[in-house]
Amino acid sequence: MSDPKKDGKKASSRLLGMKFMQRSMEKEMQEQLEKERKRVISEAEWVLDTKEIKAEKPKIQIEYQPSFLPFAVDTTAGRRSFNSFNKSVEAKVDEDAKSQRLAREEKIENANKLSDKEFGEQMQTIRSVSKKSKKRKSDKDGDASTKKSKVIGFMKPE
Repeated sequence: MSDPKKDGKKASSRLLGMKFMQRSMEKEMQEQLEKERKRVISEAEWVLDTKEIKAEKPKIQIEYQPSFLPFAVDTTAGRRSFNSFNKSVEAKVDEDAKSQRLAREEKIENANKLSDKEFGEQMQTIRSVSKKSKKRKSDKDGDASTKKSKVIGFMKPE
C-alpha cells in the first residue's frame, strides 16, 4: 500500500480537540480565506489604459434667455449726489435721464410710423372691405323686410 513516511502521521482526535490545535487550524483557514479573497479582488479589479484614450472636455453650451421685464433703473457710472449735496452732479444726471427718455420715445415713435405708401395701401384695403360689407348688409336688409325673423333662444355652439 502507501508508504507511512510519505503520508505522515495524522494527529489523534484528542490532540485535534485541544484549544491550541483548534487555534492553529483556524489560523490556517483564515490565511486560506484571505488568499482567496485577495485573488478574487485582484481578478475583479479593472485597469484602464488612459494613455491611449484622451478624454475630451465636454463642450458646454449656455443659453441665455432675455428678461421678460425690462429693468426699471439702469445703472449709471460716474459720480452721485446724496440728499441734494452736489447740485451740478444732480443736474447732469437729470439731463442724461431726460435725453435717454427722449431717445427711447423717438425710437418707439419711429417704429410705429408708416410710410405714405403703406398708409395709402391700408386705407384702400379698409375701404374695399367696408364697401363689400355694406353691400352684404343691404342685401340682407332687403331680405329681412320680406321675411319675419324667428326669435330663437339660446343656440348651442358647435
